Amino acid sequence: MRMIKLGIPVLAIGLISSPLMAATTVSWISPPDGSVYLTGTDVTVTGRAAGVGGTGGMGLDLALVMDSSGSMWGEAETAQNSAAKALVAALPQGSSSVAIVDFDGNARTWIGLTPLDGINANVNAAIDRVDAWGSTSIHSGIDEAARNLTNSSNPERLQAMVVLSDGGSDRGLADAAADNAIASGVDAIHSVAMGSGADEDTLKAVVNGPDNIYGTADDYGTFNDSTIEQLVGIFDGTAGNLVGLDRIDYVDPDGVLHTDYATDGLGNFSLAWTLNQGANVFQITAYGDDGTNYTSTLTINAAPVPLPASVLLFATGLLGLIGLRRRKSRI
Repeated sequence: MRMIKLGIPVLAIGLISSPLMAATTVSWISPPDGSVYLTGTDVTVTGRAAGVGGTGGMGLDLALVMDSSGSMWGEAETAQNSAAKALVAALPQGSSSVAIVDFDGNARTWIGLTPLDGINANVNAAIDRVDAWGSTSIHSGIDEAARNLTNSSNPERLQAMVVLSDGGSDRGLADAAADNAIASGVDAIHSVAMGSGADEDTLKAVVNGPDNIYGTADDYGTFNDSTIEQLVGIFDGTAGNLVGLDRIDYVDPDGVLHTDYATDGLGNFSLAWTLNQGANVFQITAYGDDGTNYTSTLTINAAPVPLPASVLLFATGLLGLIGLRRRKSRI
């Protein structure tokens, strides 16, 4: 596989998605279906879509599995540190938690699942503690990350890990550990080959599915020549997503179709609208990577704007005056 020189060790990226996930879904978060507002009210409608049964929009638990073996010393270590921090910064803040795991001959958790707050000082400090010393045991890192993820207190969140390594490890053990992680409930695994001299076949083994043959239909995902910017794009929704979506299309209450409407990396979307009088119907059609699609609608009703009290008082007085004149005319 040809690598592209960018001045730092090149990162090759692969994505795993569990083959047991359900079909494409759309769900609405707010406001409730059938809500009533005044005509002309500015509303923000929120929801989520997913090609994996709708789990991702509830939030993300991510374990970064970082290589701290001696072969990472120098340029690769620096690039790994920068890549990890870039990924953390790309995550939806407020709905994501991150654990930092490293491995050499053994694995350790530097920090357990920690909610992101936009500053992420504790997570970034844990990334800085990852050194480069010792042998390489990728399977130990995957096992440790899986324990962090499957012990999450919120099973409705998407559980994923990113394995960063130069690949100098037992390929069969890494392969088996990834299969076991998926079987234990981990939803997705990304593999990132650090450096132009990385053993990419070992990182491919993490994504090659139950038959242990890379490139067949039962693979958890794909492994591609790529750069860290593309993985960041998956996490923040600008170049993919973590929930198996191909795209969503949106039809607004005026009947205008908006194709390939934006979501974040977890499939969350937001629709801004000024309400027309009557029924305002919002329609989302989500298309999953598996070829399935699902359409859902939300209706918000807009009532007429009531007249100001001064107008009502004037109208009441006017009606009273008209009635008085009529009575006088009959005298």
